[in-house]
Amino acid sequence: MDMLQEISWLQFSQLPQIKRLPIQEQIHRYNILVEEICAMKMHHSMKECGGASKTKRIVQEGFLQQEDLYYILQEDGSKIYVTIEI
Repeated sequence: MDMLQEISWLQFSQLPQIKRLPIQEQIHRYNILVEEICAMKMHHSMKECGGASKTKRIVQEGFLQQEDLYYILQEDGSKIYVTIEI
């Protein structure tokens, strides 16, 4: 798949590795995909205009935990993702 090609929610939600996940996780992963596509498009257009040359992307590193290793949860009971920019 072309990295700059957008994918519809219906196509994304029917992918084998996605459709078995809970709906909240599917939505979260789709939002990450859309953000990455937007970032790549912006980088691509900046590069064509002679702008920034370093590509940075945001990746998921895990879940937010307290010192006692219990997860910090959101109001709906889901875990909070920790992301980093590389």
